[in-house]
Amino acid sequence: MPTIMQWTRRLLTQIEKQAAYAAPFERRYANEHILQFLAREYAEVYPGFVIASADGRVTETITGSMFSALDVPRTGTAAVVVGALTERLLLGGLDVVDDPAATKILQAAWEASDLDVMHQEGNREALICGRSFASAARERGGPRAVVGIEHASQAAVHRTQAPPYDVDAYLKVWVDEWTGKRRGLLRLPGLDVPLREDDETHTDPQESGEASRWIIDGASQATGLAGVPVVELAPHSRLLKEPTSEIDRITTSVDIIDLIEGLLVFAGHFGAVPIRYAEGFEVPRDPKDPSKPLLGPDGKPMIGFNPRADHMWFGGKGVKFGQLEPAGLASFVTWADHAAGVLRRQTKLPSAYFSLDLKSHMSAELLKTDEAPMVRRVNGMGRMGSLNQAYRRLGRHILDIEAPGTKGRVAPRWVDPETRIESQQVDQMTKLVGTGMGVRVVAEQVLGWEPAVIEKAVEEFETTRRQRLAEEQDPLERLSRDFLGDDPALFG
Repeated sequence: MPTIMQWTRRLLTQIEKQAAYAAPFERRYANEHILQFLAREYAEVYPGFVIASADGRVTETITGSMFSALDVPRTGTAAVVVGALTERLLLGGLDVVDDPAATKILQAAWEASDLDVMHQEGNREALICGRSFASAARERGGPRAVVGIEHASQAAVHRTQAPPYDVDAYLKVWVDEWTGKRRGLLRLPGLDVPLREDDETHTDPQESGEASRWIIDGASQATGLAGVPVVELAPHSRLLKEPTSEIDRITTSVDIIDLIEGLLVFAGHFGAVPIRYAEGFEVPRDPKDPSKPLLGPDGKPMIGFNPRADHMWFGGKGVKFGQLEPAGLASFVTWADHAAGVLRRQTKLPSAYFSLDLKSHMSAELLKTDEAPMVRRVNGMGRMGSLNQAYRRLGRHILDIEAPGTKGRVAPRWVDPETRIESQQVDQMTKLVGTGMGVRVVAEQVLGWEPAVIEKAVEEFETTRRQRLAEEQDPLERLSRDFLGDDPALFG
């Protein structure tokens, strides 16, 4: 059995690997990644420029920053992809099949831990970094369970090598904001061990032969649980491979889109903007040496007019002005559309996220068809994927803390990822209820209403139904309807 120091060293190594893997994808998601090629080109092309008066005197010099006065284009495409998937991977809570009391326990814990918000953060961090973690614990001085979402750069887990592959060790590390020292929490089956990093190296007190600066910091706490109440959230998990980031698969496409945007600025500046020229214009001469032109701070000859498109140009005798035929940007637009199409094939996102094939008359059916690949992919990660398994285990950990005797099956309640078309839903509900399906089931499965709303709707439906049955039994109402064709509502 590994010792505390052995577990700590092993999981610290895993945290370092996870942080190094996630770092480039974090930068792309935060729109902080700059292509070095573009950075060098922009620094060379836009290092600063000079504004001169008509008589050739320098009136102002604008100098660029370390990269350039014009920032290198960054499209934020990685954030668009991650955000699109995150907003579809939504949970409405956790239920226990055929056990309303246990469902109320899970719903209360879900809301008390702000998981209606934080589960989205967990999913987002998992898409960016490849994984994130949800850790459950008993609240201080109380019986309830609290759940926290942890980042892959601060936490790591180890799983058993046999079914059901539960977590048997978990470590979280952080920096104490007051002392600047690193601290940690090691969670083992039935035990939480506080840790801290010392200034000196210590040998393992459990005589494993290991040496580390991490030592136990205070008394360990018994959790009363058979296992470690931690789950790993990993949308892209495999049996023998490490989970991967959503951005990992599209890194090249994201960089290409940024490259196209940067080159598009160059093309627009030097090719698409009309280039004008002057012939026979007298260049200002150096007063000290009239045989040489007057040079500006950039070492180039200065001219006596401002060659900008928003200024009037005047010349003397023999001066002619002309304009070169500007180049178009159609090829760059085609290239950008192609790159966005490749990215769309990789991510299965609808065209609306990339402004492709959008038409003002797009019908509801066409919209659903456009979204269908993404919906299948989202369900493959959520409702029918590894995230569903993780949240199911998280619900079981909460019940183990608050209601250990509960044996019901936990079922995560996923929100329908498809775009809701109200008219279609109303028509579908009307037909299903008309064929005899219960209102409660239809409201839950088709409309996706909250349980409290469903209860009120069912109560109102039953009240209305009883009123109609009573009206049908009234002889005057029946006579008016059957023989005179009157609307019964007129006699209400």
